[in-house]
Amino acid sequence: MKYRLEKIYTYLAALICLSIPFMTYAKAFVNIIMICLFLILILTLKKDKITGLFNPHYLKIFFGFLIFVILFSLFNQSFFDDFSETRKIAQTLLLLIVFSQVINKNILIFSFIAGTFISTFITDINIINYYLNSFEFLISKGAVEDLFITQRLYLGFFIVVSILLLLETLIKTSNKKTKYICLLFLVFFLISLFLIASRSAIAIAFLTLASSIIYHIKNKYRIALLLVTTIVFLVVILNNKTLSKRFLYSDDSTRNSFIEKIKTHEPRYDIWKFSTQIFNEYKPYFFGIGTYKTQQMLIKKYKLMPIEKRKNWFIERNFNTHNQYLDIIISYGCVGLILFLILLKEIVSLVYKNIYSVNLIISLILFLMIENIFHRQLGSFIFALTIVLALYLNDLNNEKNISS
Repeated sequence: MKYRLEKIYTYLAALICLSIPFMTYAKAFVNIIMICLFLILILTLKKDKITGLFNPHYLKIFFGFLIFVILFSLFNQSFFDDFSETRKIAQTLLLLIVFSQVINKNILIFSFIAGTFISTFITDINIINYYLNSFEFLISKGAVEDLFITQRLYLGFFIVVSILLLLETLIKTSNKKTKYICLLFLVFFLISLFLIASRSAIAIAFLTLASSIIYHIKNKYRIALLLVTTIVFLVVILNNKTLSKRFLYSDDSTRNSFIEKIKTHEPRYDIWKFSTQIFNEYKPYFFGIGTYKTQQMLIKKYKLMPIEKRKNWFIERNFNTHNQYLDIIISYGCVGLILFLILLKEIVSLVYKNIYSVNLIISLILFLMIENIFHRQLGSFIFALTIVLALYLNDLNNEKNISS
């Protein structure tokens, strides 16, 4: 009976990984599976081992961070206002436990790559059809939501994670068939990365690929390969209208200064400027003001914007701080941010011996600089999965080193 439950547990966890890129359409479905996984976990574990679920030190730190968030919201009398974000942090902790208990984590890897492939493939077809029908190699802002199955920012990050997982498999496997399959998927994802024109994903992919080259290639060829990689990335960006527009704001011919173009066209410039102003005004050096109040203060800042159209767009989109570190320090103060940074430091210290594990965590750390993942259910899932897979690859690498 226990063996059957463990098998069901693995397949349900794999189904979640397959569904992550489609969570916009399947939130309730994924939540039901997660609850089922937790119930199976309780049923299959002996009572004396349930407390052992928190044995990994990083889970204890995350649990401490969650307790701090709950106690702070109670003390700040904002528990119900901040409940949405608190629930997502609690959900992240639960997912870390649930994913870490899967025995065969390769199934999680293959399922996640498969889900990312399906979402990317459909999106690629939509984009190609758009180009063919519009005869214009530039995706308009209004068409983005219709073309993408998964939001562009997250799809780009999923592709980067898939590339790193495939690279690790390609390097480690001795099976020629597996190598060819990995190469095929790698080429597909790299082409798709430029096709979907995700700036953050392209930048993160470049950094992680560069670090992999530095790690694997001998000194004699390292610089040459880095130069070739850099040139390829630059050539593609400069010769793709959508990428050129998104990276260099090439469609703006009225402003000569690149800085002025960023100020005008990049929403995060205003968002981070207002977030910094809120920090300076409220001075949350020890404790913060809560996530709900942070968002309310941002809305007030948006209402002061001089350009009516831009102001209405910001208010309508209800932009959060778009930076997890900024959000934590404003919402929970320096104490909250220190706890969160200790968590990240602990994870880095656990995976630093495996380049692919390190790159997964670096990708996550960089992604947190441009997105509030705890404001989205999707963010909770990818945060937990990335950490669990990074730890798994590192443990697998250690096992191979010991056996050899």
